[in-house]
Amino acid sequence: MRLSERIRIVVVLILGMMAIGLLTWGVGKIYLELVGQSSHEKAEAALQRSKEANSQSNTVLVLPEAKFWTCQVGVFQSEKNAQLRKEQLRILNFNAEVISAAPWIVGIGLGHSADELKGLRQTLADREISTVPKQIVLPERSFRVAGNGSQLTGELLINVNKILQGGVTVEALNEEKQSWNALAGDYPPKELEGLHQIFNKIREEITFEGQKAMGLSLLFESQRVINILSGK
Repeated sequence: MRLSERIRIVVVLILGMMAIGLLTWGVGKIYLELVGQSSHEKAEAALQRSKEANSQSNTVLVLPEAKFWTCQVGVFQSEKNAQLRKEQLRILNFNAEVISAAPWIVGIGLGHSADELKGLRQTLADREISTVPKQIVLPERSFRVAGNGSQLTGELLINVNKILQGGVTVEALNEEKQSWNALAGDYPPKELEGLHQIFNKIREEITFEGQKAMGLSLLFESQRVINILSGK
């Protein structure tokens, strides 16, 4: 084979590889976009505008309003102090999270009434950690989800929202495990691994009080996933 023919073959191979790369770039990525919040009517209108602007196939994910309670252990005027308090509580084996900003509120646990958190609050009081019950309200949110892994992303976020609405249940934990086993495959989206690990830790906790103490971590990690996938 002449040198010119070899060069021609190499060039064709390189161009072919570049074309394949361009065609498959982004296939493994997951994209998530907030298209509506608060009222169902506003969400539907925003979603329709998104569909008109983008003809690509995508999944619509609606997370209904969720109301729940947590044990508020501190209110801070700076994020640094809130994060410091969070780490102090983690050293004591409590899964604390910063649940708001300006002011920054640190909370532990997840319940659906102030009474439901009495046991956890007593446990914290026994460790000389004072708390007050705090209600959190998340508005209804609608997202457009596209890319490989969009179905698993949707099912995990829906599962978290169900737990925020109704509490940690065996059914909810089993649903997450079934979704992961069926959809994650050998190479699950790395953005979702942290959320799945929290579900595993909750499943490993043998007491209901212990599960409630870890429940707020699902909210924090799910919001982190949403921020990453939406490019924030």
